[in-house]
Amino acid sequence: MVTEKREPAGDSLEGRILSFLKEEAQKPVRSDRLIDAVIRKKKERKEIARALDLLADEKKVLILQGGYVALPERLHLRSGVFLAHPDGYGFVVAEGFPDDLFIPVSSTLGAMHQDKVLAVLTGKDGRGRTEGQIFEVVSRSRKSIVGTVRFFEGGVTLRPRDPRLNHDFLVVGDVSPEIRSGDLAVLEIVRYPEGGRIPEGHIVQSLGEASNPALDTDLVLATYQLSEKFPDPVEEEAHRVAREIPIRPGKDREDLRDRTILTIDGDSARDFDDALSLEEKPDGTVEVGIHIADVAAYVAQGGVLDREAYRRGTSVYFPDRVVPMFPEVLSNGVLSLNPDEDRLARTVQVHLDRTGKILGSRIFRSVIRSRMRATYSRVHPVLMGESPDVPERTFAPLLRAMWGVAQKLKLARFEQGSLDFDLPEPEIVLDLRGEPIDIIRSPRYLSHQLVEEFMLLANRIVAQELSRKFQVAMFRVHETPSPEKIEDLGLFLGALGLALPVRKGGGFRTKDLSGILESTRGTPLEKMVHFSVLRSLKQARYDTRPLGHFGLAMEDYTHFTSPIRRYPDLIVHRLLDLPAGSSPSERMPEPLDRIANHVSERERVSVDAERMAIDLKRIRFMAQHLGKTFEGTVSGVTGFGFFVELKEILVEGLVPVSSLHDDYYIYDEKRHLLRGESTRREFRIGDPVKVRVARVDSERLRIEFAMDGEEGLEPRKKRRKSSSSRRRGTGRGGKKK
Repeated sequence: MVTEKREPAGDSLEGRILSFLKEEAQKPVRSDRLIDAVIRKKKERKEIARALDLLADEKKVLILQGGYVALPERLHLRSGVFLAHPDGYGFVVAEGFPDDLFIPVSSTLGAMHQDKVLAVLTGKDGRGRTEGQIFEVVSRSRKSIVGTVRFFEGGVTLRPRDPRLNHDFLVVGDVSPEIRSGDLAVLEIVRYPEGGRIPEGHIVQSLGEASNPALDTDLVLATYQLSEKFPDPVEEEAHRVAREIPIRPGKDREDLRDRTILTIDGDSARDFDDALSLEEKPDGTVEVGIHIADVAAYVAQGGVLDREAYRRGTSVYFPDRVVPMFPEVLSNGVLSLNPDEDRLARTVQVHLDRTGKILGSRIFRSVIRSRMRATYSRVHPVLMGESPDVPERTFAPLLRAMWGVAQKLKLARFEQGSLDFDLPEPEIVLDLRGEPIDIIRSPRYLSHQLVEEFMLLANRIVAQELSRKFQVAMFRVHETPSPEKIEDLGLFLGALGLALPVRKGGGFRTKDLSGILESTRGTPLEKMVHFSVLRSLKQARYDTRPLGHFGLAMEDYTHFTSPIRRYPDLIVHRLLDLPAGSSPSERMPEPLDRIANHVSERERVSVDAERMAIDLKRIRFMAQHLGKTFEGTVSGVTGFGFFVELKEILVEGLVPVSSLHDDYYIYDEKRHLLRGESTRREFRIGDPVKVRVARVDSERLRIEFAMDGEEGLEPRKKRRKSSSSRRRGTGRGGKKK
C-alpha cells in the first residue's frame, strides 16, 4: 500500500515541528527541546509522539539515537548496500567512500543482508569507526529465504540458514503434511522485519531433511537465488548460435591454427577459456600469445543470452558442481578452447626481450586450434625438470621455455612491489553421497604460477589499451588501504619489531608492504604478519576509472582473460571493438558505472555462496571429529575470542574468550591480541596452539574449539570493569555476545 504524500498544515503540530527544524535547528536537536519549542497547549504533549511517528513514517524527519530529531536533508546521507553480521550489526558499503559505515544492532531498521539502504551518519563509535543508522530500506535483496522449519504449539517458524539473516520468520498459510520439524524449506516473504513486526512468509518448496549431505548445494542455490537451469529462450538462443556462427579466418580474424597452442587447466575443468603459445626468435627475444575465447562473437549485446549472463554476472563454483554463466552448449562447447578443434579467439600477442621487458604488443581476433588439454598436476613435474610418463612430456621444451619467461615476469612484478600471499585454498573431498571425507589444501603448482603470470600480463596490456582509447571503461581496481588501517597495521608491526617506512607527505606504496612480507617469509612471524597485512587491505572491485590495483602494484588493470565465467571480461572484449575516443556508455545496453556496480555485487554474492557451500561441508566434516584434539595457528583475534586454523585440515574455528577460565582476558585491538590480566598469557595471530573440537553449529555455520587442557579449570570470577578496554566477551560491534 502506497502512502499518499501530504503537506502538514503550517499551524498543525506536524507543521510546527517541521518549521522549527527548518528555521531554528541547524543540527539534530533533543526531543525535549523540540517539545518546549512547539507545544502551545498542554494536551499537545500527549499528541507529539504520534506526530513525530507520523512524520518519521513519511520520511520527513529522522528520529536518531539518544532522542534526537533532525531533517534528513540536513544530515549526511549515504546510499549503499547493507552487509549484515550474524550478531545483528552490520556495515553499509557505498561506492566513493573510503570507509564503511558501521550500523549498530539497534539502528538497522529491519534491513536484511545485502538490502540497498539509505543511511545517515551519526558520528564515531567507541572504537573510532564512522557510525550511522539506516534511514530507509530502498530495495530488498531477496523475495525468498531458505531455512529450517520448526513446529511449536499453535504455529510454525522458519529459521534462515544464512547466519546473517538473524530473524526467525512466522510461517503463515498451509504447510504440507510431508514437512517435518528440522526439514529445510524455501519461504516466500510476505512481511519483512521492519517496524518491530514479526516477519512472515509462505512455504513454497520443501527441500528435505537437513541431515542429507546431497542437499547442501541445493540449500546454497536456494539461499542465494541461483539457478542451474536456464530459461528456454536462453537455451534456444545458445543452441542456435552454436550451430550458426562460422569458425573461420577472415579479413578481421587472423589464422593461427599452425601455431603450437596449449591449454593448461585443473584436472576437473570443463570450460577452457585461455590458451598459450610461445615462439623463440633468432635474436633471443620471444613472442608470447595469450589466446582467450571470443565469447562476444557468439553473444549478441542486448540479446537474451547477454541479458541472462548480465543477471548472473559470474559462474559459481561449488564442491560438487558448477553453476555456469552460459548454457553448457556454449560454456563447455563452442566457446571452450577444446583440443583439436578450431575455435574463435581474441589474442594478445606480446614481444618480450631476454629480461622479460615488453618490446611491443598487439590485440586482435584470431582462429586457433589447441594441440593439447594439459593439466596443472601433469605440467608441474615437467617444469621441475622431471620426465614423467605424461602426454605433456611431448611439449616439455615449450613448457619450460614458457616457465622461464613467467619467472622473469614474476620477478619484475615483485620488484615493483606486487604482494604475494600464496594463501592456501580448501579442496573438499566428497564421497558418492556428498559427505565430506577430507579437506585438503589445494595444491599450488609451478604450472599455476606460469598461467597466472601470462594472464596478468594480458590483463595489464588490455587495461593500458582501454586507458589509451577511452576516458571511462571497465577496470579491476584495488584501492590503497585507508590511513586508519595503515596506522593500525603500523602499530601492530611495530610491536613485532617491524617498521613501515615513513614517507614525506604520508605517502604509502605497495612496495612498503611487499618488503615486510618478504622479510618475514620462512620465519616464525610469517603467518602472523601475512594474515595482518591481508586484513588491512580493501576488497577489489570493478570501476569505470583506472584507479590502479594496489595489491598488484599496477596503475592499469582489468579482467579480460575469463569471458566464459565473468561478465566484466565480456564487456572488456566489446570495448576493444569500439573506436578510440567514443563514449562506451552510449554503446552499451546499460551505463558502464551501473554495470561495474552490478558485477561487483554479483561477485560478492558468488563469493558468499561458494564460502557457504564450503562451510556446510566443513561443519559436516568436523561433526565427525567432536572431542578430538588438533594442532593449529591463531588466524584472527577479536574481543570475543580468537580464531584458529587447523594444521592438518583446512578448517577454521573460534575459541570463545568465555572458555578461557585461567584468567580475565583483555583485548588489545591495536596489537591484535588477547592478554591475561594476571598471568600475562597472550594469544595473537600466528601463535601455535593445540585445540579440541568442542561444538559445531550447523545452523549458524560455526565451529567452536576449546584450548586443550582447559576443560578442568573453573571460571575465574568476573572483575569490576575499570574501562572499556577491559571488557570480556566484547565483539567488533562493541556489544556483549
